[in-house]
Amino acid sequence: MLTRIEISGFKTFDNFQMDVNPFLVILGANASGKSNLFDAIRLLSRFAESDLSTAVKDMRGDIYELFRRHPDGEPTCKMSFAIEVLLEPEVYDAWGAKVKISHSRIRYELEIERQQDERGIERLVVSKEAAKPILACDDKWLNQKLSKAFKQKFLKYGRRTDWLSTEKDDQLQFHIHQDVLSERFRSALAAQATILSSITNADFPHLYALREELRAWRFLQLDPIALRRPSSMVAPEKLLPDGSNLPTVLARIQAETRTDNFPFGALVNIKAILVRLIPGIVDLTVETDPNNREYRIDISMRGGPPLTSRVVSDGTLRVLALLALLNDPKHLGLVCFEEPENGIHPQRLKSMIQRLRELVTQVQEPESAEEPLSQLIMNSHSPVVLSGLEVENGEVMFADIVNEVDPTTKTIKRKTIIRPIQRELMDEPTHVGIQEVERYLATVD
Repeated sequence: MLTRIEISGFKTFDNFQMDVNPFLVILGANASGKSNLFDAIRLLSRFAESDLSTAVKDMRGDIYELFRRHPDGEPTCKMSFAIEVLLEPEVYDAWGAKVKISHSRIRYELEIERQQDERGIERLVVSKEAAKPILACDDKWLNQKLSKAFKQKFLKYGRRTDWLSTEKDDQLQFHIHQDVLSERFRSALAAQATILSSITNADFPHLYALREELRAWRFLQLDPIALRRPSSMVAPEKLLPDGSNLPTVLARIQAETRTDNFPFGALVNIKAILVRLIPGIVDLTVETDPNNREYRIDISMRGGPPLTSRVVSDGTLRVLALLALLNDPKHLGLVCFEEPENGIHPQRLKSMIQRLRELVTQVQEPESAEEPLSQLIMNSHSPVVLSGLEVENGEVMFADIVNEVDPTTKTIKRKTIIRPIQRELMDEPTHVGIQEVERYLATVD
């Protein structure tokens, strides 16, 4: 679970800091930086899995456009990230072996630079990487209300020294520290991949758990055309960002969770929520086409025959895709979802937001200790979404682009700020007042 993120030098972010709740909606006008935040989270996830040049491919913008620009238009040479996460108490390696985690709160720091080699070819390199334990005495996340059962299961503080650190002498050197194994050193003239991406087994359990946490993050930019099509029986098991393998994911969830008493498994839960959210739907099934070796989705409406996904509304398919991901036993951790209001009637949107809130980890409820950690971040520009939120409990923030004057160069810089809501404004630049929320809500009609 992501609990805090810090970004500098990436796109519109400069010395940006934000605490993250299990359920969070970021509201703001177009071009306010909402999607840039998702891009930063996505890039961190990719850095944990592949080399730097592969990670930046298919991002929104080329390499230079990922770096924050100076007022003269030139990109900066460095971007930096820091995240704080809460890990699951156990992690499974690629062979199914279970490893227990003795310290669940980790701070991960990463710095990426543009450098030229001796031939003048520019490359991305890692200039700093660190993974540090967050000590109980320093953990601000403990200030919120947490159930006793949640604390006992998830909050573990058994470490005081770093797992990963960087030294810069004549040569960049990464130090990998661990619990019982001897320390490892890796020198690099030009580190073109993160150390974290190389931790592919549980010999270093905390670094491996951190890597798996980042790799598990999912980003939904659902494509209605892709959602409508059947999908191959051998399509990826985890939901793709565009949702093109949704029928295969639903078939796999049904197969993995079925029992003799419940032959449809968790598909029954997904159907029940879908029926509650979208009046008129009475059934959901996943059908097999053995000739084409495909799965397809059929949805039955009250008083009519089953309909294939080819003729079901965009909004229904978007809701179904999100429910599939949040009810998938193979999914752990964070989901980022762009603009939930697309294709959904405003009267249904509020109830959908309320239901989604119930599906993520409720840290104040004892029952949350019985389930894996689940987290949802959405961005939106819809006041209808805002009307379905509890605006003063940290589950909604406002994004905006502001101008900032550099006192040294006297130039104006534009940057993204994302601010929480506070009824009594003590420090206006860092919070949004309740009056601004009410003005935003007033545009619902």
